[in-house]
Amino acid sequence: MLRKLAFALVLAYPLAAQSLPLESLVLEGTAISHDAILSIGQLRIGGAADKATFEKACGRLTDTGLFQAVSYRYAPGPKRGWVLTLTIQDQQQFAPASIDFPGADDSELWRWLTSLYPPFDRRVPDNDTAEEFIANALAEHAKAELAGQPVVIRLESDLRTGRNLISFQPATLPHIAALNFIGQHELTSEALNGVLAKLIADEGYTDRRFRQLVEINLRREYEDHGMYRVAFPKITAQKTSPGNVTVTTAIDEGPQFKLGEVTFVGNNLPREAMFQAAQFKKDQIANWSEIQKSIWEAEKPVKRTGYFQASARPERIFHDDQLRLDLKIPFALGPMFYAGKLTIIGLAPDDEAKARKLWKLRIGDPYDYEYPAEFLKAFVPSVSTEFRRITPTTQPRPNNVMDFMLLFEMK
Repeated sequence: MLRKLAFALVLAYPLAAQSLPLESLVLEGTAISHDAILSIGQLRIGGAADKATFEKACGRLTDTGLFQAVSYRYAPGPKRGWVLTLTIQDQQQFAPASIDFPGADDSELWRWLTSLYPPFDRRVPDNDTAEEFIANALAEHAKAELAGQPVVIRLESDLRTGRNLISFQPATLPHIAALNFIGQHELTSEALNGVLAKLIADEGYTDRRFRQLVEINLRREYEDHGMYRVAFPKITAQKTSPGNVTVTTAIDEGPQFKLGEVTFVGNNLPREAMFQAAQFKKDQIANWSEIQKSIWEAEKPVKRTGYFQASARPERIFHDDQLRLDLKIPFALGPMFYAGKLTIIGLAPDDEAKARKLWKLRIGDPYDYEYPAEFLKAFVPSVSTEFRRITPTTQPRPNNVMDFMLLFEMK
């Protein structure tokens, strides 16, 4: 038995250094496909391999930045070749990403990418090395659409979410030479062009960013005309000259809505004062910009009751059969604020005494942010002194107490 064991050890040592066919690959700990790992590592099933081959493959995998750690082990397989086992720890930190190749189907490009790298579904590892690797892979895969251009990585802000994202783009984007619109009636092409022209400026064209500009800005214009069901079913970019495109936006304007019922939701709201301040235009075209201004005005009486941070959260309720828009407006009141002490600087003693007598806001009352302006409007005409400037300020203290200071500068 000892002679057999010694003989086996003698045979095993030279075997480890031999170049044998790669019989199979076993992956542990990674979601990346076998095909992608073989391609990156420059490994081929059936190809000659040895320890140096496997070490180089691990180095290539590590150099991509796609993985946190890579290790390997290998052993003889049943077909007299090597069975290579790679233990790989995928990256855990990702950044949202987009593929912005003008005229190309980004969904198809993502399907191709995730077929090899399943975790990279509209997101990529959050490191420069991995992003550069993916950019090069996309450039090779879509070289026909890119006409040989390299793919560059740009950090952009997503207009819908406000979050930063990694955008893979051709090195040179086409310039928008002209804008066309079809299907519009309520707004003219000139008006629509005027909205977008100042936004696109000299920026290059990508399908995603242009659609976001349309959805945000043209929709806002149509909502100011009561057209809340507006849709932009098709946007096309046509090459008109080298490096230039004409972009055509199809518009389905939809019906026009009028403003219906408005309901404030919340306890102890000064509803009468709120409606008086808002002046909603019921039964007229539901111009959203005007409605927002009315809501902002309705917040003021609430803020004056001490809920200085109160804010409205309007909810739209559409009645398509009646073409009416109702509003349900809950209020987030936030904490109660209280009036603190009054400091007066710059007045003669008699005038200061008069000012303090007229000042009605007592310590501990609900804080009214507009009261100083109302006070000054009544106080200044009551004294003979002429002032060069009057500066009212407030100073917050713990427990939501707001102190007041009135600074009078005489002429």
